[in-house]
Amino acid sequence: GEQLSVGQLSSYLRSAGYVERDAKADPSRSRYSVSGGVIEIRPGASAVIDGEQAFPELDVKFRRDGKAVESILDRRSGKETDRASLEPRILSSLAEEGDGRRKAVTFEDLPKHLVRAITVTEDRAFFEHYGVNFRGIARALWRRYDQDGEDSPLANQGGSSITQQLVKNLLLSNEQTLERKVKEAYMSFIVETRLSKEEIFTLYANQIYLGQQNGVSVYGVGEAANAYFAKDVTQLAEQESAFLAAIIRSPNRYNPFKYPDKARDRRNQVIQSMTETGDLSESRSEELKRTPLGVKASGAVNDQQGIPYFSQYVQDELPKMVTDPDALQHLRVYTTIDPDLQRKAYEIVNKRLAKLDGALKRKAAGKLNAALVSIRPKTGEIVAMVGGRNYLENQFNRATSAQRQPGSVFKPFVFAAALNSPYDLSSRVLTAATFFKDERKTFPVGNEMYSPNNYGDTFSNKEMSLRDALVKSKNVITVDLAMEVNIGKVMNLAAKAGYPRVEKAYPAMALGTAEATPLEVGTAYTVFANLGDKASPMPVSRITTGEGRTVVKPLPDTKNVLRPEVVFIMNDIMKDVINRGTAAGLRSWGFSNVEGKSGFAGKTGTSRDGWFAGFTPELVTVVYVGFDDNTDLGLTGSESAMPIWADFMQEAMKLHPEWSADWSMPSGLIKAEIDTRSGRIVREFSAEATETAPTAPAEAPGSDPAAPKVPQAGAEFRRIEYFVRGTQPIKDLGAEPVSSDADDSGLPAIPDGDAEPASPPDSPREDGTS
Repeated sequence: GEQLSVGQLSSYLRSAGYVERDAKADPSRSRYSVSGGVIEIRPGASAVIDGEQAFPELDVKFRRDGKAVESILDRRSGKETDRASLEPRILSSLAEEGDGRRKAVTFEDLPKHLVRAITVTEDRAFFEHYGVNFRGIARALWRRYDQDGEDSPLANQGGSSITQQLVKNLLLSNEQTLERKVKEAYMSFIVETRLSKEEIFTLYANQIYLGQQNGVSVYGVGEAANAYFAKDVTQLAEQESAFLAAIIRSPNRYNPFKYPDKARDRRNQVIQSMTETGDLSESRSEELKRTPLGVKASGAVNDQQGIPYFSQYVQDELPKMVTDPDALQHLRVYTTIDPDLQRKAYEIVNKRLAKLDGALKRKAAGKLNAALVSIRPKTGEIVAMVGGRNYLENQFNRATSAQRQPGSVFKPFVFAAALNSPYDLSSRVLTAATFFKDERKTFPVGNEMYSPNNYGDTFSNKEMSLRDALVKSKNVITVDLAMEVNIGKVMNLAAKAGYPRVEKAYPAMALGTAEATPLEVGTAYTVFANLGDKASPMPVSRITTGEGRTVVKPLPDTKNVLRPEVVFIMNDIMKDVINRGTAAGLRSWGFSNVEGKSGFAGKTGTSRDGWFAGFTPELVTVVYVGFDDNTDLGLTGSESAMPIWADFMQEAMKLHPEWSADWSMPSGLIKAEIDTRSGRIVREFSAEATETAPTAPAEAPGSDPAAPKVPQAGAEFRRIEYFVRGTQPIKDLGAEPVSSDADDSGLPAIPDGDAEPASPPDSPREDGTS
């Protein structure tokens, strides 16, 4: 039933290292074939982990229109299955040198015309001599006196043998001395006695440097075939093989993107040499010379969908997981990234940034950037990471390295510390129904005074519950609350959750002035999604040797930070941020909270940048939008970051409908209906009650259902609230309310706080207008 075409699956298999069934390639390669709407998938040696076939042999049949999967047959069992796993695609091939990419190939993978093109160019007698090509050395000496230098036909032939070049590059330096040349020759003789010609040539073909693309070095013909032609090396055409052989001598001098004419002339020299040795006929030679170079700008790198940011992050994390430097050779690193979600994340970030470019005409177009991190909270698995809009232009990974002020995205940790008061005897008990006054206040900071403002410098000067203070993102109440709880205690809680530790805490930190990266914010929010347990980021699921023996299999690293009762209440408040607060615009995208079925919670943030951190029980996604030079964005988090989050989460829920869930209420809570004017309980519900209670009493038994309904007085001032058992307020016995502020009713209202509008500029309103 998956919406997938024959072409898309074939393309995916090729990206996973598969070759067509009849292709001349190493017999151990994974293979596929397409016939009559059926794709046969036959995994090879790369599908073996710890001696077991980790990915099954499959026959995938497509519907007649070729756009969806009709059936999946598991060849091993002979039975049809509803779901099967494919080998993961290759995201990146990292070179030992550390500055580039290498895709190792075997001699069987190399087309004959590629082997001949390289030997004709570099060492014509390679398969005859014993390590040193004396005739080649003589030709090289003669060339020194040739007036045309490197551009002459004689320049096609090197002085050192292929074995000598391999020894020099792997074991010696480029020092131009007689001593080094003697060592090189002696060691070449030794290598020839230890390895076959095919083994030596394969080492050479995998080791040679073949240029740079966008600052990334390309090593070996396997990676070069991909980089220059977006092909597997087995698919190279004759003229493409001639090009790779042509640039070995000087890849930068013959860079086809900078010097296409030079590159074409050099390739044609190799084609001419192959004609002289009888490898090509005269007519075929002339035909190939007329063929365009056919190189593809950026090659397969352009198809990475932001993956290089993630790949670099994994590469930086590898030494922490594999501590033996010698073991960091020839490894398969299985990552946690979801390729479908990653592609969507990259497309959405770039699409939304393009729209924001148009809205920010006063700013330089294209300089605005963003980051997105999406984490499975139960395991810490990173399923999507976008570090910027274009890795080729800027390799700085904002997801892991951009230390920025998260603004109001930090506030939930202030309120969580307050709601944790029932378990902390050092402070008075605070609940979601505790009132604070929304008024201007001044707080001491050493010998100075700190006077925070609400967004827009507006105050209602009325009592407000803690729930409404967070839903409306009230700055002064947040600082007041942090000072009552103790700002140091708040910052310690945030550090346990995943924020960076601070040496000294200040009142302003309650408003998110302490810097953090999007990945750190996402890690901290796993505490909310996971009902109190922090999950450390996990980018890698398994590391094996090249032969498939497991070296490391990381386990989820979780640690309890808060009690589930406290977190459940916090999540319910952050659901309200979406229901009627600063993120109410998400309702236009279809995000709604249905108790027991779907739970979407989050918080907007506005500093000099825009933030949105939102989550479900199964997925935490954090988005940051801003300028690298810290220029003030001038947009709220709901205008800048929230649309990216909404688009991405829509796609995530489509791809993984099983991730739509809600949190179950812990047994240590009381569910009650309260009067929002007084904070007192109107009625409690039994532990079995799971659905939201009505805001008005049920009809009396025997009443006429057709009779007009008369709302009970005060029904608009009621809502459901949760309390840690034993902290619930007293029951309302008809006492006068302490406040008649209609804003505290819990009904939909125009949000203030961050002053983030209920709908982003380009989203539809509920009445259908834009």
